[in-house]
Amino acid sequence: MRSTSRSIEPPVGALELERKQGCQDGVVIGGLGNLLAKWAQQEANDVSDPERQQRLQQLAVHAQAYADLTRGEREQFVAMALALAKTAARSPRRAPSPSRLRWETPVTALRGVGERRAALLAELGIRTVGDLLTHFPLRHEDRRTIHPVKELRHRQTACVEVRVTGQGRVFRRGRRQVVEVPATDGADALTLVWFNQPYRAEQFPEDTHLIVTGQPQIRKDKASLIVTELEQVTGDELLHTGRLVPIYPLTEGVSQVFLRGLIAGALEQVDDIPPGAVPAETAQQRGLIDFNEAIRAVHFPPSPEAAEAARKRLAYEELYLLQALLAHRRGNVKRSDPESSIPAGTAGADLAAALPFELTAAQQRVIDEVLADLADDEPAYRLVHGDVGSGKTVVAAAALLATARAARQAAMMVPTELLAEQHHGALSDMLAPLGVEVVLLSGSMSEAAKSQVRESLDSGRSRIVVGTHALFQRGVRFADLALAIVDEQHRFGVRQRAELSAKGSQPNVLVMSATPIPRTLALTAYGDFDVSVLDELPPGRRPVHTELITGRDRHKAYDFIIKLTARGRQAYIVCPLIEETANEYVVAAERHFHRLKTYDMPTLRLGLVHGGMEADRRQAVMDAFRAGELDVLVATSVVEVGVDVPNATVMMVENAERFGLSQLHQLRGRVGRGHEQAYCLLVSGVRNPDVIERLQMLVRSSDGFEIAREDLRRRGPGELAGTRQHGLPDLRMADLLADTATLAEARQDAFAAFERDPELRLAEHVALREALAEYEPEQWAL
Repeated sequence: MRSTSRSIEPPVGALELERKQGCQDGVVIGGLGNLLAKWAQQEANDVSDPERQQRLQQLAVHAQAYADLTRGEREQFVAMALALAKTAARSPRRAPSPSRLRWETPVTALRGVGERRAALLAELGIRTVGDLLTHFPLRHEDRRTIHPVKELRHRQTACVEVRVTGQGRVFRRGRRQVVEVPATDGADALTLVWFNQPYRAEQFPEDTHLIVTGQPQIRKDKASLIVTELEQVTGDELLHTGRLVPIYPLTEGVSQVFLRGLIAGALEQVDDIPPGAVPAETAQQRGLIDFNEAIRAVHFPPSPEAAEAARKRLAYEELYLLQALLAHRRGNVKRSDPESSIPAGTAGADLAAALPFELTAAQQRVIDEVLADLADDEPAYRLVHGDVGSGKTVVAAAALLATARAARQAAMMVPTELLAEQHHGALSDMLAPLGVEVVLLSGSMSEAAKSQVRESLDSGRSRIVVGTHALFQRGVRFADLALAIVDEQHRFGVRQRAELSAKGSQPNVLVMSATPIPRTLALTAYGDFDVSVLDELPPGRRPVHTELITGRDRHKAYDFIIKLTARGRQAYIVCPLIEETANEYVVAAERHFHRLKTYDMPTLRLGLVHGGMEADRRQAVMDAFRAGELDVLVATSVVEVGVDVPNATVMMVENAERFGLSQLHQLRGRVGRGHEQAYCLLVSGVRNPDVIERLQMLVRSSDGFEIAREDLRRRGPGELAGTRQHGLPDLRMADLLADTATLAEARQDAFAAFERDPELRLAEHVALREALAEYEPEQWAL
């Protein structure tokens, strides 16, 4: 690795001697200009005063031409430079001895990082040397090949080694300033080009040796290169060219060249890279390189093989730490507590007998798994997920019935009031014939009604409650909460779920998700849960026919809906917003409703539902639609889950590009719940090929698991399943689609470590304990 340049002290002595000798440019070997330019640029990077920074940058540019100045111009130049150097010499320096740079050292200790740059680096999450060295590259560019000018290809990025052959020039082309500097590779001429960087014209004296990277422009056998990066060759090993060059995530004001140099310098000075959370013996068994070696190689690998070995070790490190956190949380939950036990009795069989339909084999299997959990002395912690229409509400009903029959209490928390109302109605229909009452608690209820429900829960009269966030408000107390069911878990934060669980003494926790979850994502976000999958749909379900249409074909879709409603069918039209605003060019529910009612479907019975309506009014519209009193329901995505109207056979989604794949699949699942053929019409006027290809995924597939995997690939694990809300570390090197095998190995090793050493007291687990303390400081305080 190239040695980073040493800190240059303010050249006060050299400048005073130069003035004393009559400004003959003889006091510094190689010329005073080069020394001044290097010092001024270094100093400019290290000050926060904008005015002083600008003066130093000007000095750095003009110092290169010092040898060409007249004697009078040199005297003026030296006087200005001396004043700046003396001021700098009186200022305290921050740079510590390189040997004392530590992992936790503030990044401001590095040369070139003043207050301004420290603030910019903080936007990238970089505050310490450790943060800097774990700011991993997005990729590496192979700049090992230096191309001669004659081999350059038009617009194919390349590296070229050249020497400057003359003075640069600046001219205007439209609104842009263009800089051209003549150069040669020794055989052919090449013009170096920059835009809106006029100082480049005077930056490089003739014969300056450069390696430049950029986009060639070949016109009429004349070659130019629009420069994106450059490096001046001074005899040291190259950092920005001639190697596998790291490309980092950036923020405005931080360049690749600056960040690359900063990381290279930190790697040379840091003396305590930690050992990593994975025990050395485990790493060796898995064929992983040393953590210290991986940190260095991930930035500046000597070969592609070394880069992959570093990525593999760091990905394993991330997954091992994540699984260790989940293993610890699972260990905390799985503690023997006879009071958590809820006898299953005949709840499953009695519910099945009371239902107007046959349970699928998958529903029966999952109900058995859940009821067995509840009957165990250890508190249950189970995730139930499956495709739309797979019947998770029935599973919840079985658990609620067993809890009520044990004379204990259960709460089901859902993210929206509409969904709470839907679940309350559906569960009441299932459980009322079995003698179990279900109460509702939501924020929009009157204070008198809420007070009555709260009192019935506190006294224990009410056994089952369905509600929104209102359930974990301070005024809600349970006499004996034994089961907490959380529906659509990723929409709640960790704190909210914990607050609900805290209302009982280690209650059983059942998490429901109507979105199929890829195995790798389940092991990542829900690794402390037992997992049940509803992988079977009720018999007789016909695939929903899905089409992608443009806005110009919207009226054909309207005609199709009108024909179907004439045959007694119903339809949803979903819009992404409630109201249109000046900067949102999308179809909005309220305006669209009035347009449809007035112009496009005046003969049909239309209703409108969105989250901003009062609960009573919204419920009245939903009841009318469910009863067949409305032909078309115009809505926002509040109908995404929980709405079951078998007679609805068309789902039309406006501005479909604004929804995620899994969300669109959920919306599509609202139709096709009867025996008639159902249709999903995705409307989008966007011409972006990537957007069109994404939406075509819904046209090609009705497999929720396949769609969820594609959503994972496109949107990432955090956005898809809310892993950021789980209090888990971000995955920067691990790829949940590519690293499935690595994830399984890391999970096996992390869980084994806790089985062997639950308190992590062994020497081999000290580093793991320290890493966990960053996420759970109260648990792992040393």
